[in-house]
Amino acid sequence: MMNNILCIKWGDKYDDSYVEKLKEQCEENCSVPFKFWCFTDKPEKDWHIPIPTTLDKFFDEKRGFFWAYRKCYMFSHGQIPGDNSHFPDNSKFLFLDLDVIIHQDLKYFFQLPNDKPWIVRGWWNDIHMVKQNYAKHKSTPLNSSAIVWKSGQMMPVWNHVVNNAEVVFFTSPSLDNYFAHHWYDPWNEDDGFLQGFPKGDIYSWYKGNVFPDDMEKKKLRDNHKICLFNNSTQTEGANDDEIKELW
Repeated sequence: MMNNILCIKWGDKYDDSYVEKLKEQCEENCSVPFKFWCFTDKPEKDWHIPIPTTLDKFFDEKRGFFWAYRKCYMFSHGQIPGDNSHFPDNSKFLFLDLDVIIHQDLKYFFQLPNDKPWIVRGWWNDIHMVKQNYAKHKSTPLNSSAIVWKSGQMMPVWNHVVNNAEVVFFTSPSLDNYFAHHWYDPWNEDDGFLQGFPKGDIYSWYKGNVFPDDMEKKKLRDNHKICLFNNSTQTEGANDDEIKELW
């Protein structure tokens, strides 16, 4: 099985140093063979994959709903058997956002059972608040900063987005919110299409680790695998200096 680490960059939110630093972190922290790829709107290198534009017409920039829709292209690209222009059949994928810090060997993610796709379960969320705000499309328990899947496994997600694009772009404030409402059940977390990474794998610099016992913010936990810099309350680029100092 071929291991692939994917990231995505479009627009000017992050400069190229984020991609290069993520690639460097992966090379320093993955003891199994892998290929690194970046989906980008400005392909220049042989490991760059051009971002398609199929869904652009559905995005209302002023409204801003479903703004991270470009991540969905990863779920179709090379996922159909025989479509191996970049990814051979029987591949495994680890997607990482650009603003992460890797603490431990990424081999762990490629060795997880692959009966279902994996996604960040934000254990820093109060599950009672998640359920209370479910109908308001707030307090999603999921975070798409790290996702693991095998070939073809995320095609149902891609097909659903494409076949229901107008509705998805109108009703889903974010990709994480979409995942939580269509592919995950906060009332029965073991039965969803997506499964969350276990406690102790991934934490948030700005939100903490596990509610309610380990919620200290801006604390490095190098006994975990990955640190996320997700913070929906900050403006774009607000944490650039902070994460770069920790690199």
